[in-house]
Order: sequence, then C-alpha cells, then structure tokens
Amino acid sequence: MRDWTKSIYSDGTEGYVSNPAPKLGEEITIKLSFLNGAPVRDVLFWRIVNGAESYCSMEFEERKSGLDYYRVKTTLNEPKLQYHFVLTTEDVAYFYTQAGVETTVPDYRHDFVIRTDYIKPSWVDGAVFYQIFPERFCNGDPSNDVQDGEYEYFGHPCKKMPDWNMAPLSVEDAHGMDFFGGDLKGVQDKIPYLKELGVTAIYLNPIFTAYSTHKYDCIDYFHVDPHFGGDEALASLSKALHQNGMKLILDISVNHTGSEHEWTRTKREFYFKDADGSLKGWCGVKSLPFMDYRNEELKDLIYRGENSVLRKWLRPPYDIDGWRFDVADVLGKNDDVQVADQLWREICRAIRQEKKDAFIIGEHWGDCYEYLQGDLWNTPMNYYGFGRVVRQFAGLPDLFLERSEEIMKAKYVFTAKDVVRRSDDHYTVVPQAVADCQMNLFDSHDVMRVHNYKEISFERYRGVVISYLMFTGIPCIYYGDEVEIDGHTESDAGCRYPMPWGKEGAERDKFFSLYKRMIELRRDVHAFAKGGRKVIFDEGRILAVARFFGSEKYVGIVSREDEEKEISLPLWQIGAAEAATDTDEFETTFTAVSKDGELLIKVPADGALIIKVN
Repeated sequence: MRDWTKSIYSDGTEGYVSNPAPKLGEEITIKLSFLNGAPVRDVLFWRIVNGAESYCSMEFEERKSGLDYYRVKTTLNEPKLQYHFVLTTEDVAYFYTQAGVETTVPDYRHDFVIRTDYIKPSWVDGAVFYQIFPERFCNGDPSNDVQDGEYEYFGHPCKKMPDWNMAPLSVEDAHGMDFFGGDLKGVQDKIPYLKELGVTAIYLNPIFTAYSTHKYDCIDYFHVDPHFGGDEALASLSKALHQNGMKLILDISVNHTGSEHEWTRTKREFYFKDADGSLKGWCGVKSLPFMDYRNEELKDLIYRGENSVLRKWLRPPYDIDGWRFDVADVLGKNDDVQVADQLWREICRAIRQEKKDAFIIGEHWGDCYEYLQGDLWNTPMNYYGFGRVVRQFAGLPDLFLERSEEIMKAKYVFTAKDVVRRSDDHYTVVPQAVADCQMNLFDSHDVMRVHNYKEISFERYRGVVISYLMFTGIPCIYYGDEVEIDGHTESDAGCRYPMPWGKEGAERDKFFSLYKRMIELRRDVHAFAKGGRKVIFDEGRILAVARFFGSEKYVGIVSREDEEKEISLPLWQIGAAEAATDTDEFETTFTAVSKDGELLIKVPADGALIIKVN
C-alpha cells in the first residue's frame, strides 16, 4: 500500500513559486503537490504576518501525471516570507516543511523562506565553478618565475623546480617554498580549455603578494604578486574571462596577514597580542598574526573606505565578481573579543554596496546556517552539506573526524540514510535561493583528492562526480580532477601537483568525458540547473534522488554495495512511471521493468546512473 504522504512536495524553485525573487509588495503564487486520490480534506497555507501566525486555504489548480496541485496567492508585505503547509485528513493533520512531513507542530527553523532583499546572481543557474591553485596551473610567462634562491622566508630559501612534471616537495623539505612558475597569464592562456570543459566561473586561490606558494600569508593586499604577473595580469585575465562569459572569484584571508607584512611593524595596533606583547599567531602559528577588528583604521583599510581592499578589486579594471574568505568561521573571534556578527554584516554590506550581485563565499567546514539566511554569505565551501558527506559515502574517513584517533577507532560504514540525514541538516534550514548558491565540492587545496586514494576505483569515483547533479547547488571542480591528476594522500603537497597538460591516454579521456558530460547536464538541463530535488530511495548503501522541473524528470542513483542489487523506485512520488530508455545520460546500459509507477531496476555494485524518466 502506498504511503501517499511521501508524495507531498513543494520548494522555492520556479516549479512551485511563480517568482522566487519577488520585490517587496509583490503578489506571488505558491504551489504544493501530492498523490491524486490522497484522503485529504483541507490544504492550508501557514505563514507569519508581522510576527503573527496566519492560515489560509489553498485551492485546487490541476491534476497532472498522477499528482494534484494546489495553489495560494500571497503578498510579500515584509522583506521575509516564512511559511509551511498543513494537510488534514479525517484523523490526522500533517505539517509539511523543508524537513518533510510530521504530525506535530513544527519549529520555525525548517520553514520555507523567501526574501525580497536576497540577491541571487543571475549567473548562478547552471553555473559550474573551477578552482585553480595558480602556482600549479600553467606557466604562461616564464620571465616572472621565482628564481632559485631569490629570497629566504624564515631561513628557508625559495626553490625553482626544474621540471613542471615533477612532484611537489614535501612540506618538511620545501616549507611551502617550491615554485613551478604558474601565473595569471597561464590561466588566461587556458581559457579555451576551460570553455571546452564547460565551466562558467573561476575561483582562484590567493594571488596577492606573499612569499609562500599558497599565499595565505599576504604581505600586500593592494597588489597582485609580481610572480603572478602583477596587477596588469589580473586586469587582463578578468577582461578575457568576462569576454568569454565567465565569472572570477578571488580568495583572500582578512583574518591574518603574513608576519612579514609591513603592518606588523608600522601598525601593530591592528593585531592581537600575546601576554609578552608579541603579535598573537592565528591557531598558534606565529607567522600568521591575526587581526583585531576593534581598530577603526583597520576596518577602513579592509572594507569600509572607498579605496579599501575588498572594494578596490571589485571595480574596473579588475572587476572581479566576488570573494572567497579564508577561515571565515574564525574571523573576529578571540576569547573575550567576539565581534564576528557585526563584522560580517558590515563586510557583506560593503561588498554589495560596491557590486550588488557580488558572490560571497565563506570557508566553513561545519554547520553554519546562521550565515546562510540570505543576509550574509551566499555559500560556504560546502564541505558540511556535500563534500564531507559524499566522501564518507564513498568509503573515505570524514574530513574532520579523522583527526580524532578515538573516534576513528569505530569502523562505521556510512549508509544512504546517513547521507540524507547529514545533507538535510544543511539544506533544510536555508532558503531555496541560498541553497541554489551552495558551492558543492569534494576536493580542494586543503584535502586529499578522492581519486588519489587507492581504494577508490573509477566506478566508485564516477558516483562521486555524478553526485554533483543529485544535490542542489553549484558544482566546484578542483583543477586537474577532470584529467586524473597525479597526487598522494599523505599531506597538502599531494593535492597541489602541477596540472598535467601533456597527459594523454584512455584513462585521462575517461575522466575528462565524465566531467564534460556532467557539466553539460548541469548547464543545459533545467532539472539540474534550477529544479526541485527529492530523495526517493535510501536503503542500505543505495541512494536515489529525483531532480525535476516541469515535465523534465531525472533520477540519480549511486550504490556503494559490494554486489548487484535490485531495487524498486517509487516514481509515482514525482509523477513519473517509467525509464525513458534503457541507457542513462552517461551511456550506461541498465535493466529495468516499470509497473504501476514503480521502477524495478538492477543497480550494479558501486554503480552510478542518471536516468531520464517519463
């Protein structure tokens, strides 16, 4: 017997909201759907109006593909519309929020939310990010390379690596001072490659003047490192990217500078101090003194002043499209000094004053819903709701838990229900417009690449990549993943290898084709670009997620089982009945039988499919 409550659905996308980005005072139509024939007596729309709870009846609109659709019109009389639904039967009242169906009065935290003051950049739908570690991507101008022994940093001389195709040196051997020569000219030279791949936005790790390869120890926020080509190279790259329809996000740490920054000598009042009067190092690292934002001049220089750091690079000729903030979770926090709330409001306001639709990314590895309510960040680096989840489902240790020997003694096998629980913790407490902006990544400059782990076969990796399409948000590809870049899993050096431009062969092509097809689907299919999302199967270690927009309907399936399993997918929950063909969108053949809205399908061990359904 079907549980009709599993078919109840609504969201904040265009499929269910007539205008997901309304203006104050505008009237919009909101829809809800559920299985035709359900024993429903009344369908009610609950919202908050000026602080008070309000109910109104929804009216039947149409019956389509086995689902009944109800609608209600409501006016955005205040900047934030907060709502959920109530469906009554003869015996029960069901409450439906972003967290799903329950029979008790829900909390407000999981309500649907639409904001009139949230700016979702127009380029987000269908967008695909590509993260570049500039020093290791491409050497476009050898004349600006760091020379062997050109300078020393903490007693360690810089080293020019003699061969681009060498492995990076270990941290112990190089101290972050091994240089291959990558620069901004190299990024610009590879724009045709990026266009072929299909990416639409570039996120660059730090490019401002610093001594290390990673440049999170900045010594001059106001100039691009000369070894990357200087300010002119950034202006040229930005212009070229925009001419090719791509956006540009820059990375910055305004939590700390490098210890060689001139402020550490001339503006010591900008920094926190230890008891002995020395500058306090972030996380105890003395080479990274961190800044005290109780200082008004510091605020002016970083974000408030007309020519401040965060404003300067948003303007022509650089004209960047947003900022990624390093260690954003700790900014403005130091024991008894806790100014983060006010600081982030001022920073985000200043950025959007300069460029209304600037994209703001905060580095945060855990639950950060308080930053994602539509008035601060657009997204974190979405490790919590995506990256940590899909990595653990693939069989890898959690990126944070692996730091604890005690926790790692427990050899727990991550299940499909764990994936749903963990990702729901993130997605069900943020507005849809914010969810659409989530930067979904599983590899980065800070974590070992998934494909470099010996236990990850290509079949299993394929499921990790396909997961980009199964989650709401923007895929973010770490440079080189699409060509199976070399690396190891022992230290940061292992995920920062030079891009293998000369690599050829079947394995390289297999990876590239996988990514290229994933990006095509993300960009060209509305269901993945701006559609709804519903989990329809999560038993054992098999997860199936439906993505849909109007009549476009797809189901993504990822299995981590060790053997083939036959499962039954309840397509009736999304108003579908059968698979459109017997091959998926990546040309993989499968065996399936449709009956009464159920799809009985055989899922291979470690299999992954994206199936179009009718």
